Amino acid sequence: MMEVGVREGVWALVALLTIYLAVTLFRLSVPARSARWAKAGKARKGGEDAAPERIGDEAAPPQTVLVDAPPQPAAGPQPEAPRLSPHALNELELQQLHRDVVQLRSEQDFLRSELVAMRLDMNELQAARERAPVPPPQPQYVRPESPQHSEAMLLAGRGIAAAQIAEHCGISVAEAELVCALARAEGGA
Repeated sequence: MMEVGVREGVWALVALLTIYLAVTLFRLSVPARSARWAKAGKARKGGEDAAPERIGDEAAPPQTVLVDAPPQPAAGPQPEAPRLSPHALNELELQQLHRDVVQLRSEQDFLRSELVAMRLDMNELQAARERAPVPPPQPQYVRPESPQHSEAMLLAGRGIAAAQIAEHCGISVAEAELVCALARAEGGA
């Protein structure tokens, strides 16, 4: 028996899904075409003797636009929807374009007013910033000194050993060694 790996299985699944998608799209396009022919046939049976317009090799039904009408009761024959002339269609389209332009202009006016308000706010903030006094420069960092350690720093600066500094100042030897290292670092810098 043939052994199929995961990769081959995934590719086979992709191929099957592609074929399924192609068949489904084909089937969806076929009823739309037959529905157009059925509407054209019903229109001819309803008393319309004119043949449908020809587009290329395929006959197409005449173009109609439906106007919103109140719902009709289900019983009895239903009248054919009113047709609009090309001039009326152009008028409807012009009215829609006019509404769109009016809406866009109102939105543009709103955005312009927002922009003016933001510019005024920005100018006020800049003016307030210019009126504000300039703060004095911050003093440079000064290392805090404790009286106990300041004496130890002086002794370390003179080169006295850490054990003698610890005994003289009453601090631990570790603190005295740290003070000596700090004094060497500051002296070398």
